[in-house]
Amino acid sequence: MADKQETEWSVVLTSSPLQRAGAFALAALADVDHPDELTSDTFLETVNRMTGDLLVTSEVTKADEPGGFWLSASYMLWPNSKINPTARKKQSPAERRDAIREWRAEPGPADRLDAPCAYCGRGAYTWFGKVDIPLGASVAHRNTTARGHEGTPLCYPCVASLWAFPYGATLSGGRAALVHSWDDTFLARTTRQAVDRTLRAATVAMPKGKKPVPYARELAVLTAVRAYTHRISAPVELMVLSNSNKEQLLATQEMGQPVAEWLRSTRRSEAAYQRLAMTQGTKQVPGEAFLAKRAFSRPAQVLDFAVGHLLSRISASVCIPDDVQALGPLIDSYCRKVLTMDDKDIEQIKALARRVAGLLGQDDRPGPFRDFIRANTRGGNLHAWFRMKSVDWLLYPRPKDAAPTLLPVRHYRLLFEDERSWSYRRLLVFAVIEALGEAGWQPKGSKEEIQEVEEAAKAVAADSEEDATS
Repeated sequence: MADKQETEWSVVLTSSPLQRAGAFALAALADVDHPDELTSDTFLETVNRMTGDLLVTSEVTKADEPGGFWLSASYMLWPNSKINPTARKKQSPAERRDAIREWRAEPGPADRLDAPCAYCGRGAYTWFGKVDIPLGASVAHRNTTARGHEGTPLCYPCVASLWAFPYGATLSGGRAALVHSWDDTFLARTTRQAVDRTLRAATVAMPKGKKPVPYARELAVLTAVRAYTHRISAPVELMVLSNSNKEQLLATQEMGQPVAEWLRSTRRSEAAYQRLAMTQGTKQVPGEAFLAKRAFSRPAQVLDFAVGHLLSRISASVCIPDDVQALGPLIDSYCRKVLTMDDKDIEQIKALARRVAGLLGQDDRPGPFRDFIRANTRGGNLHAWFRMKSVDWLLYPRPKDAAPTLLPVRHYRLLFEDERSWSYRRLLVFAVIEALGEAGWQPKGSKEEIQEVEEAAKAVAADSEEDATS
């Protein structure tokens, strides 16, 4: 009975993202929804299936031949392992198969260590090192076993999870790109999709020579997030790693839960989302790819770039771009849900924008609108503009039912003293143009005057692009 207990395997989730992703990859390979559903028998069958995938490489001479997918991946994942020894060319296929089976063999009770598994705390069976444990912390913690040290104690289910994680990753360009989240339902879904892709890819040789599109890995995560049909309850991590002898690498980016959930919600407004994605591009990077990158690294820049793109479209023939009406609802929800601006503050900025638009809309000359745009450049002086216009607001007729003060103290603090003042100013620019568009305002002036508005708008747009590339 004791021996039976020691050789019954169950997979538990630990605090290691790689182990968790690998556990869900095992579940997907076994065609169950959760690692908890793996029985000892299905666990062993799945490990044997992975071993079988490696055995296919025994007949392969070179890694780039058909059937060499896992041999090619092994140099990045499991260097110096039984699948890719230095003397591999001298081995017969039978010798290669025996070595791989020995490497992945189920341990017996006699192999049990007097040490807990480093991941789950249950009894460990063997000491492991770089061959089996990919870089999981940082380059500063290279998993090279120190001289005289046995290695890291692991139980069989945990080390099998590490063997399985590559099935749940995208393997290309000498890197493994893995999506992880503490939202188990999301992790299960994305891992299962990755496993399906990997199994299809493994039927041919490892792809190479294909130039990746910019931010392809971030874009893949964005696509997965938007395709998900349930609420995302935790941040989404993108881990890119290599365990290769030539270069050990671990780079982790995190997409915050608010932006992940907001991106998912944009499925309900696809046309507006596509317009927003277009605002994020540059000459070198497509819009949606840059949106994906900013969703991970600098979410506030999404608003900057949307406003900058809007201004860049101002021309002699189009002073109020029609994009503004289509983008309005998404910009509003982005400010509330991603940038976590307070609802009352957003309404205050919109009320201020209506007053500014009312002031500008009383004059059909291009000059006042140009001056407002200029005041919003990096070198502009929005504070001075408000001081000057506050006097006009008091001296000249105001729109009906307008507040007696153009820039109340609370609005002033949002624009000039709040830690997110720059975002509030960008929202103000957007909301002013939106309000002018709703009022049907169009400037009337000479070609030179309209040209000056265009130049001022492009200067603000250039500020956004410069900020994004700095």
